[in-house]
Amino acid sequence: MPIATRMPIATRMPIATRMPIATRRVPVTVRWSRESVETLTAFVAALIAGLSLMVPIDFAWTSRSSALHLNLLVFSLPQAIAAGALIAVVAAVLATALGGQSLRWGVALGGAVLLFINHLLGRHAVLGTSLATLNFLDTIAGGLILGGSGAAVLSRSRIESRYSWTALAWLLGAISGVMGDEFAPEIRATGVDQHFPQNWPALDNPPLWLITVALLLIGLRFLREPGAQPAEPYSIQLPIVPIIAGGLVIGVSLLCSGVLARHGDSLPAIAATTAAAIAAAVVAALLLPGRDGTQVLLAVALAGAGSAILATDIPAWSLPILLVLLGIGLLAGTRWPGVRVAAVGIIGLAAYSVLMVAAGHAAVLTGLGHGLLALLAGYGFGAVTPRYGSTRVLGIALIYVPSPVLALRDFTRRGHCLLTDSGKPCTLSDFTSFAPGWMATALATGCAVGLWWLLRRRPDSDPAG
Repeated sequence: MPIATRMPIATRMPIATRMPIATRRVPVTVRWSRESVETLTAFVAALIAGLSLMVPIDFAWTSRSSALHLNLLVFSLPQAIAAGALIAVVAAVLATALGGQSLRWGVALGGAVLLFINHLLGRHAVLGTSLATLNFLDTIAGGLILGGSGAAVLSRSRIESRYSWTALAWLLGAISGVMGDEFAPEIRATGVDQHFPQNWPALDNPPLWLITVALLLIGLRFLREPGAQPAEPYSIQLPIVPIIAGGLVIGVSLLCSGVLARHGDSLPAIAATTAAAIAAAVVAALLLPGRDGTQVLLAVALAGAGSAILATDIPAWSLPILLVLLGIGLLAGTRWPGVRVAAVGIIGLAAYSVLMVAAGHAAVLTGLGHGLLALLAGYGFGAVTPRYGSTRVLGIALIYVPSPVLALRDFTRRGHCLLTDSGKPCTLSDFTSFAPGWMATALATGCAVGLWWLLRRRPDSDPAG
């Protein structure tokens, strides 16, 4: 009788079959544990980066700073955000094209270290320290974290048809960073003789403890996966293209915002800036390979609609609800992708902002608008899957850049008050003009037309589009 036949059945069973059940589950548990940590790291890194870009830096001692320092901080904030967004694109492009995961997480780690040192020094700074300089350092650090972590997280799902859970967590954190600005204390101008402790509450956001958590998570991620993934195989001209596209859209947005901040009551100025913003978005979308430009068009339209919808005094209790709606939108976009549906939805949301003004800014309509914005933001970014991680970072970075619609809305709130006499108290009244809503609708419609043209020119790039 052969030896195999004489062996007991238990002996002839595969070793994996004879292993205890608890032993066989250990690798699965380890894998799930590691994926959970990776998902948490992606979310915290993107959230910290977003808060650093959107919220002006502030500490307890700034309540006793001079009006000059506070004014410099306020008026330099759009330029600081734009610089941080462009740095995010540059960091993502270079980290994606020149190195693997080690370089990508190293860039994010460098940004986290800079952010930690900046906040640590800011807590012990003396009166007279330039708030604008500290804020620029904050946005630079936020851009490095956003670009490095985005390139590391999103490049892993490059060959997948849809986003992974880690990528979805990164998107959730990045988009949530935009909403963090709306929960910050509002600056109230009350004239030259201001009582800063009441008019400028100390914020220190993101808090130092959250920065420390992000620093530790990113550092562990950097140490655990050094060089695990090679650089993406770019063509010769591709690495510089997202930088050019981002610089074009960001530069035009800043220029148009500056014009509307001074001439928001001029219909030709509004029409010209709207056309310029649409043209810049379309050109940038055409510069990117394939259908990667769809995210640029949706991001520009979404930023305009959000600028017309979002209130400056969102209650803190609504943040978890908005996060849940944002997550639902991301999951819906990955499950039922449709960029045309997203474009039409953004147009409808922009038109809805006009209805909010007509209804006198009713609380129910405003809350519904915020919920729809969260759903559409999640759906728009979940439905689009560019081929390169750097172009995905570009789309996210564009929603941080101040939209011309926001500049027009700010002008309708204050008029020429701050431009004529800076020492005279200003009366601010929001949601009283239809102009921001109509401009957002025109901007979203123009981007939708550009999207339709892009899909017709490149029909075979992405069947899911």
